[in-house]
Amino acid sequence: MSPRAEDDEIERLELQVGRLLNAGVWASSVCLGLGLAIWMAAGPISAANGLLTAGLVVLMLTPLARVAASFVTYVRLRDWFFMWMTVIVFAVLIAAWVLKS
Repeated sequence: MSPRAEDDEIERLELQVGRLLNAGVWASSVCLGLGLAIWMAAGPISAANGLLTAGLVVLMLTPLARVAASFVTYVRLRDWFFMWMTVIVFAVLIAAWVLKS
């Protein structure tokens, strides 16, 4: 792959990651906002609790999705160093999440 093609691919990755992070934060915000509104209006019912939980889960999964998108791009670029660094980051994020719960 030519250096210009790699630059284009990395630029595309940055745009995709930005959109992914933006979508994750918006989805999380909507779930949390609706869950909070329902909770305040009707009390702690299961719909409110479900939306609040979903909002938090989406917010926690957003960085994992970012790392997964980077992994795919680095594999396509055949950039093995950054691919392995991404795998390590992914493993650390998963380990932190599992050990925290």
